[in-house]
Amino acid sequence: MATMSEKKKRKIESEHRVFNTEWTNKYLCTVSKDKILCLVCRETLAVPKEYNLRRHFETKHANLAKLNSNEKIIKAASLVKNLSGEQQIFKKVSTENDTVTKVSFQISKEIAAAGKCFTEGEFLKKCMLIAVSELCPEKRGIFENVSLSRMTVQRRIADISTNLSDQLKQRVSEFCFYSLAMDESTDLKDTAQLLIFIRGIDKNFEITEELVGMCSMMGRTTGKDISSEVIKCMNDKLGVDFTNLVAICTDGAPAMCGKNVGAVTLLEEFIGRQITKHHCIIHQQVLCSKVLKFEHVMSVVVSIVNLIRSRGLKHRTFRAFLEGEDAECSDLIYHTEVRWLSRGRVLQRFVALKEEIAKFLENGPIKFPELENESWNQDLFFFCDITAHLNDLNIQLQGKNQLIFQMCAAVKAFKMKLKLFRSQLSKGEMCHFPTCAQRIPQNKHAELGEKYAKHINLLIEEFDRRLTLSKDDDIQLKLIEDPFSVDPEEVTQDLQLEVIELQCSAVYRNKHRESSLWDFYKSLDDEKYKNLIEVALKTFSIFGSTYICEQTFSIMNMNKNKQRSSLTDDHFEDIMKISTSNMTPEYDKLVAEKRCNISH
Repeated sequence: MATMSEKKKRKIESEHRVFNTEWTNKYLCTVSKDKILCLVCRETLAVPKEYNLRRHFETKHANLAKLNSNEKIIKAASLVKNLSGEQQIFKKVSTENDTVTKVSFQISKEIAAAGKCFTEGEFLKKCMLIAVSELCPEKRGIFENVSLSRMTVQRRIADISTNLSDQLKQRVSEFCFYSLAMDESTDLKDTAQLLIFIRGIDKNFEITEELVGMCSMMGRTTGKDISSEVIKCMNDKLGVDFTNLVAICTDGAPAMCGKNVGAVTLLEEFIGRQITKHHCIIHQQVLCSKVLKFEHVMSVVVSIVNLIRSRGLKHRTFRAFLEGEDAECSDLIYHTEVRWLSRGRVLQRFVALKEEIAKFLENGPIKFPELENESWNQDLFFFCDITAHLNDLNIQLQGKNQLIFQMCAAVKAFKMKLKLFRSQLSKGEMCHFPTCAQRIPQNKHAELGEKYAKHINLLIEEFDRRLTLSKDDDIQLKLIEDPFSVDPEEVTQDLQLEVIELQCSAVYRNKHRESSLWDFYKSLDDEKYKNLIEVALKTFSIFGSTYICEQTFSIMNMNKNKQRSSLTDDHFEDIMKISTSNMTPEYDKLVAEKRCNISH
């Protein structure tokens, strides 16, 4: 049974009592936040009933009840104005505090994205106060309220990371299909960090690439350990199953791609179906370049660079020497084996300064007879040119949001270039090898061309072995890139009729030619071309490389350095999420969830 108070409440609500505006002048009261408020004593009255208002007014404010009508109107207007002014003051203070908190979040986000220490917030605040004191001293009080202490920045970064994770979770729920990119490396403290990135696409062909998690692995990093971390991360952080998983891209390590106990194989067993597995195209391109056997060139170049740069006095003397010689470049570059572009850049700089290097070392205690050896120099020039071509390909393959068929097209084009190089070198033509053409005498081109054509042939064979698609994969990628150029008989049966319909449509043909692929596929009829749209969605969602993981490892090393080696795994992951995310934090939501505490 309902209580008496509940019955009374229902009775009041059922009567639909409304405040009469005449009561303001008559009884000096008004409505504030859906409540009846006495303008004199600021007491709230429960029921908007004239009898209650009159009794309150005559009992508690008898002196005002004696005023005539005109005096009451003047008094009511004055009290309403005072109330409005007080409310505006509180509203202004509240808005100002919200803005100050929002600024604190925004600056904390920039600190994390730039890889700065949490204590940088206090330094930035000092700088802001110096600037505001000179430019607009009347605003100093507002800037002083911006909270940027070490602990505040730490909490702000954690809150932003959580917000980004919530946004990603919402987006993942809208994905039609998605793929994963995984890679593992160790940080400064020898902790194995497993990066898991997701690339998903929704029905509007909007692609999202985000970090799902950075899993710190304290023990072993076997395929079983990695697969367990992936399953746990996907379930705990995204709450998503593997139903719409299309492909997984890895660096090709045995722990990832092992036939029996690799992480991907174990994931397939867990899911109960096969997954498309991709070995990172950029890694394979780098492995292909290793077939060139020019260690006799590279070892001498590295030795000379290290000799000059590893000794402070010699290095300073060398730079002064280059300045005096008016050299093309001001210094040599160290070679780093793990950096994809390092070898080509080191060789280009070495060749540009070759004469100056020989002159600088001629009176030194250590001799390098290779610098005067004609055959060695010819190999150096060729190796410099071919690595420059390989670097150009590598740069084309780098970058976020790359579509896999665009990457495959770049590799295919490079293989055709290699065949052209082989043909021209066999004829003694070196037009696409500028260093050779400039520094090797013309009468040697034919002889050396045949020699270097064999090296080009080795590259072609290695690219064919590692980076040749199966016929079915090639047709599928060609279909999605240009559905008007494929033979309908070559595609799968469920797509044949749709492809024929599409190829006979002049409207869609013009749309494909004039707009982007995203806009083209978004314009297709969902029912008429549903199978083709599904294949396009799956293809667009595939990672072609683990470039995004490699880039994040660089950010990881920048953040967890000797000065910040004590970063906890949780804070480290928060920083990584902010540094790699393309999403914008929901600052207004974050502010609303926080009390606007001013800085002490």
